[in-house]
Amino acid sequence: MLADLIPDPATTLNPWPTRPLHFHHDPSRFECLLTLAQVDELIDSGCVPARNVELAGGDGTLIQRYTYTDGDMPQPGYIRRHLRQGGTVSLRRMHTVRPPIAALREAIAIDTGADVHVNAYLTPGRRQGFRYHYDSYVTLIVQLHGEKTWPVHPPFVENPVPARAEYEPRGFTREEVEYLATTPPAQEYTLRPGDVFWLPRGWIHAPHAVSDEPSLHLTVAVQERTLAHLVKDMAAQLTALAFADPALRAQVPLREAASTPTQSVAYLRTYLHGALELLDAGTFGRRLPLTP
Repeated sequence: MLADLIPDPATTLNPWPTRPLHFHHDPSRFECLLTLAQVDELIDSGCVPARNVELAGGDGTLIQRYTYTDGDMPQPGYIRRHLRQGGTVSLRRMHTVRPPIAALREAIAIDTGADVHVNAYLTPGRRQGFRYHYDSYVTLIVQLHGEKTWPVHPPFVENPVPARAEYEPRGFTREEVEYLATTPPAQEYTLRPGDVFWLPRGWIHAPHAVSDEPSLHLTVAVQERTLAHLVKDMAAQLTALAFADPALRAQVPLREAASTPTQSVAYLRTYLHGALELLDAGTFGRRLPLTP
């Protein structure tokens, strides 16, 4: 449940926070989720398929998966060697591996109405994690072992969303790269075991381990539903209604099909207005985030 991570969610998340938040808990609260020993066992047993592994070098640069895989699995011993060389390991979709994490994910999805997935990140002591980047979802960071500092900058992109055919997240411009290289972060947060960090989507971050101990944390990714998603769902229903209507399956007059279909567009504006009135708002409300 969100209440396991965030005190008084009904108050804290109303309105939905758009700036980072830092919470402190007793570290024992999260011991049931995942431990460093359990991660070591997963890595050394070779049980984690390559699709669930992402690696970043000591400088935070993402390593292409084909360089360390052997079929569907990572090459034997590669991940351990990578850690010894100072690289970071991300174990993806841990809610498909650990039942306690699966229960947490399901509870948060019910609480928020959002799509949720959970990844684990292991960074050797005093090493860089992933380099500066931003995510298109809220990240709830649960620190499990070691310490990690999160330098953050406000968003360059307002309300980013995942890649779609009509919208592609961009990287950083040359000016933004220079800005990040020369400008101190707007804020820094150092997380210790038991800490939870709320990072809104779009906030730029490049965390690094700051103690001799390796840093292990969970990232609970909360993919918010947006008005743009609602438009997409409504458009899908309107399209289904249109193709079910014999009148709309009729041919556009040839004189309009070969030029600007002014009359047809005017007719469809009226049609769509009426069709929108027929849509059941309840079918969409269940897809939007709920107020905790």
